[in-house]
Amino acid sequence: MKFFTSYNFLLFPITVFSWIHISLAAPPNPYNFYQYNSEQDQLLPRSSTSHSEFQQALQGCCETRRTSILQADGTEYVLGIKIDFPDQPGQRSSAEFNQYLFSDTGISLKTYYREVSYGKMDIEPGPMEGVVPKGNQWVRAKKKMGYYGQGKISQKRYLELLIEACQGVDPFVDFSKYDRNSDGVVDHVFLIHAGDDEASTSTGAFGDNIWSILLRPVNKIFDGVLVESAVVVAEEPSFDHPHLGIYFHEFFHDLGAPDVYGSTMVDQRDHKWGLMGMFGPYQGDLVNGLGNGLNPSHIIGYLKWDFDANPDNGRLGWLQPITLKKNTSGLEVPNFELNDVVFKIDVPSKNEYFLIENRFRQSGATYDQKLPESGILIWHIDETQVRPSYSIDAADQIWLEDPNDPDHQDYRNITAGAAFSADDNETSFTPSTAPNSNTEDGLTTGISVTNISREGQVMTIDVWFGDTYEPNNNLSSAHKIEFNQSYESFISTANDVDFYRLDITKPNFIIIELSNIPENLDYQLSLQNQEGLEVKKGDRTGNTRLIGYRATSERDLYIIVKSQNGFDQYNAYRLQVKNAESTSNLLVIDQIKVYPNPCYGFDPVIFNYVIPSRNLQFAERVDLEIYTIDHNLVYTDVQLDVIGSNQFSVNTNQLTSGIYVYMIQAQKREELVRKFGKFAVAR
Repeated sequence: MKFFTSYNFLLFPITVFSWIHISLAAPPNPYNFYQYNSEQDQLLPRSSTSHSEFQQALQGCCETRRTSILQADGTEYVLGIKIDFPDQPGQRSSAEFNQYLFSDTGISLKTYYREVSYGKMDIEPGPMEGVVPKGNQWVRAKKKMGYYGQGKISQKRYLELLIEACQGVDPFVDFSKYDRNSDGVVDHVFLIHAGDDEASTSTGAFGDNIWSILLRPVNKIFDGVLVESAVVVAEEPSFDHPHLGIYFHEFFHDLGAPDVYGSTMVDQRDHKWGLMGMFGPYQGDLVNGLGNGLNPSHIIGYLKWDFDANPDNGRLGWLQPITLKKNTSGLEVPNFELNDVVFKIDVPSKNEYFLIENRFRQSGATYDQKLPESGILIWHIDETQVRPSYSIDAADQIWLEDPNDPDHQDYRNITAGAAFSADDNETSFTPSTAPNSNTEDGLTTGISVTNISREGQVMTIDVWFGDTYEPNNNLSSAHKIEFNQSYESFISTANDVDFYRLDITKPNFIIIELSNIPENLDYQLSLQNQEGLEVKKGDRTGNTRLIGYRATSERDLYIIVKSQNGFDQYNAYRLQVKNAESTSNLLVIDQIKVYPNPCYGFDPVIFNYVIPSRNLQFAERVDLEIYTIDHNLVYTDVQLDVIGSNQFSVNTNQLTSGIYVYMIQAQKREELVRKFGKFAVAR
């Protein structure tokens, strides 16, 4: 893993915090700057300047409530207030906003927080029974919209707008009724202004539109209670629906949550996987190239456990991670959307740990349906990097381990392929994979997550501390493995021997591949039957060991890996077994070498060749034929079920001096490939 600090990102708020003290809590809609290319399955900049413009739009982000809050009974009252402008009359009715905030079905603030809290939070309109003023009425602001749009550089303008809205409804709203826990502070104020959201429309650096934010500190008293903060969001009449993901994002700020952006887009920490990331609030269908925000991502597990990502003030959230402390095989991980289950693996002697979630688009949940993919997410949390008091971005302590982009360098498609699953052949996370399970400063943890299953409602994983799949040092304790999955393990001592059991359910040709052998070491691969008799030994092909074997009966086979020279307890080898029987590919004969050539005396002539294992290639038979220069056949040999590096050895006693032509022919069903060459015998 690799962490990036956010010093450049924080320079702006540190420098001008004393006179601005405001933020753009909603991320700018990335789709204003990037467009989805379906052919390349990537986000591409809309212009040559789009990336730098996006970086500029991020500057000054963001604000959050300073202390997490959660009502004891889980019910949160939200006071929604509408305000419009002389030059921008409101168009939507309170009935529409009641749907967006309080509807018990469909996409709403209520259904989102009910789902992500696993039923522990209920959003209610309180005594006013909905957004005010009711019907088509709006509080009218004193000045034009553009005046308040300057709140991006002057907090006073945003505060003016909020105070005017509160004063406008004060005659018929009792603010004290929205302090359910009697702490003297209004629980939640939702200020909905007419017009569009600058974060969604990108009207320019300081355009007329108002950016959605969490506004604080407000410090105004109404009906004897303090309005300390307010969510500011837009009506967005230019769209069929507001980008409701932004409503949900800002509300989580009002519960104390930080953003998870990172210092630059190249450094994004959760991309599309979390509500508090850059893309998470905008997840949904693309409408005119823009994410409509109507199916935002779930909140990531770390923030569901600890809203403000600050362990120093305790943990306040909806779930408690399950800590794993010993080797566990076949651990069931239910989908994260409908089950409050997150697994935690502590890093020894460090204030770091891994969190494991199963994200599944087809879980049956309302949200998370627009994730990039499904599978296991592995989050690396480093709580030595907890954000300082002046920062509202927790990215420095959160890192998503991404097997497709371990260093988060591909900003066009960053973290889109971060889910592990057998569907993508991303089945292992160990000290030697990319990404690896090392600490933030590069120390080996010995932690491995292996045997990751296919995506689904419930996924299974194996978790290991040190050598994996132990004990598996003999036939009786052999670890059962499956076809077409990767198994990462270690030869941790000179005498360590790893046994694996493979169940053969029908006759077929199997390819066993031992790869990723640590540098300067040599491991041995062999195959035994149930009686413990060796039936085949692995051939060397580069730094890989291969066995091609035709299993003719339904019985168990045993694969053995052991040291031939050296061992490594930190760098894993990789074992895979593939069924090549039904695969038809272009057959290849490669790397033919004939030596000695010419042959002097009566030494044998060696014909080396390779049937590459890529794409599950193997040859059912390989023939060697040798002809005299005038086409007389003088020698034949055959090898069956061939894969990887092989050789023919020809005794030259029966060959007279002269030039000979050889043909090596490989065959697999209807596929046939031949290679020709010459060699000489000189006596």
